[in-house]
Amino acid sequence: MGPTDKVSARILVIDDNEAIHQDFRKILGGEAENDASLAEARAALFGEKSSPKAQQSYQIDSAFQGQDGLALVVRALEQDRPYALAFVDVRMPPGWDGIETIGYL
Repeated sequence: MGPTDKVSARILVIDDNEAIHQDFRKILGGEAENDASLAEARAALFGEKSSPKAQQSYQIDSAFQGQDGLALVVRALEQDRPYALAFVDVRMPPGWDGIETIGYL
């Protein structure tokens, strides 16, 4: 891979709220607005040069409970494709809360 190639890192989101998972995908998963359109609008509005920046894209996996998140982590390790980062909600009723989940991870 060359220095300008995109590298896809894996991120795990463990949260009982579906909207949180969607937010992470919008921000980190490459599902944000079209960069070129945004750059053009910014240029027109603020008089800036239109030059969209390359955006890192991440593979985001979701779990809605701690036990499910642990299962995804174990599977990722078995496949030699570990997660680079996990975002874990502290409060996830019922079942493990975030503190207990982190302990198992």
